Amino acid sequence: MKTFLTLETDVTQLNTGFEQSKNILAASSDVLTLKPNTLTELEVLQVTLGWLTVGNHLLARSGVESLINKPAFGWACGSYVLWTGDDYILNELNGPIEVWKNELAKDRSHPVIYKELGSRALARAYHGCRNTSAAQDLEDSLIFQGEKSSLDNFEREQTGPLFEIPPLPSTPDQLAAILGLTRQGGNPNVDQLYLLCKQLNTLHSDSDTKELSDRLILASLIACSFFLGMMGTLPDASSGQLTLEPNIPNNLNYFRFRDLRMGLDAVDFAYLEEDGQHTFVIEQNRGRVPLNLIFKPNLSGVEIEQIYIDGELAQLEWWAHAEVGRVATQVQLYLDQKRTVTIVPV
Repeated sequence: MKTFLTLETDVTQLNTGFEQSKNILAASSDVLTLKPNTLTELEVLQVTLGWLTVGNHLLARSGVESLINKPAFGWACGSYVLWTGDDYILNELNGPIEVWKNELAKDRSHPVIYKELGSRALARAYHGCRNTSAAQDLEDSLIFQGEKSSLDNFEREQTGPLFEIPPLPSTPDQLAAILGLTRQGGNPNVDQLYLLCKQLNTLHSDSDTKELSDRLILASLIACSFFLGMMGTLPDASSGQLTLEPNIPNNLNYFRFRDLRMGLDAVDFAYLEEDGQHTFVIEQNRGRVPLNLIFKPNLSGVEIEQIYIDGELAQLEWWAHAEVGRVATQVQLYLDQKRTVTIVPV
C-alpha cells in the first residue's frame, strides 16, 4: 500500500529518518501474521499507531485484531476508528471490546494507562458514530476512578518538567509520555520531545539491524514522536474533526507535511518562524466536506501580542505558562479554504 505522506524540515536528519521510516511502514508486509510471536504487546501497539500515522490502514487493522484479549486493545481499537472513520469495527468487535472493559475493571494488575487511554479513545470513537450510551459507559468508568468525565476536557500535557525518558519506551506509560498523552509522573517539555525525535532518528541511521520487526518498531516511533508527540495530532474521522496541538521547539524554525490522512480526508500543514512571527498554513487537499479544525499552537514567549487569522487581526484568548516561558492559544476553523494563522509572541 502506497502512501504519499511527506515531511520536510530544516533538519536533514529528521527528513531522512522520517522518509525511510515512512517507506518501511507503508510497504511492510503483515509481520503480525507472518511472525505472530515476534513482537510484544507494547511493540504491536507502537507499530499499529505508526501504520495509522502514515496511512497504512489495512495493516493497522491487523494490528488491532492481533491485540484482541490484550490490555492494549482498547487504545489500538479506539485509535484505529479515530484515524480511519471505520466505525463499523465497533460493532464487529463489540464482543472483544466488552471483554476488554470487564477484564481491566476486575484485574488491577494491568497498567492503568491502558485503561485510561483505551477508554478515552473508544469513548471518542463512540461519540463520533453517535453511540452516546456506549461512550458514556466508558466515561463513567473513568469517573469512578476519579478521572475527568469528558475526553474533550482532557488536555494534553505540553509543558511538564524535563526528565529522562528512554527513546525506546519499555512501558506503556513511557510511550504515552513521549506522545504527550499522560500526566503520570510529568511529561517531557517541548525541547525534550524534540530531542527524543532526534535521538530516534540517530538510532535509525546508526542501526544495521536486518530484522523487519526491529525496523518496524523504530520506524513507528519516529513517525509517532513527530506527528503524535510534537504535532499533537488527535483525529476524529467519523465526526469530521481534527485537533492539532503543535508544540514548537525553540530550534525548529520550519517544517511542512503533506497528505496526512484521516479517513477519506487529507491535510497539508506548513510552519515558518521568521522575524519573531510564527505562521501556520493549514489546507485540506482531499475530502467530501470541510474538516472542523481545532488548532492549539504552543510557542515560546511570555505573552501574545497579536494573532492574525487569514490576514485579519483576531481577538483570541491566550494563556501563558510562565514557569517554562511558553504561550498558547486556541482557534476553531473550518477547512473550506486555505487557512493561515500568524502569532506574534513577546
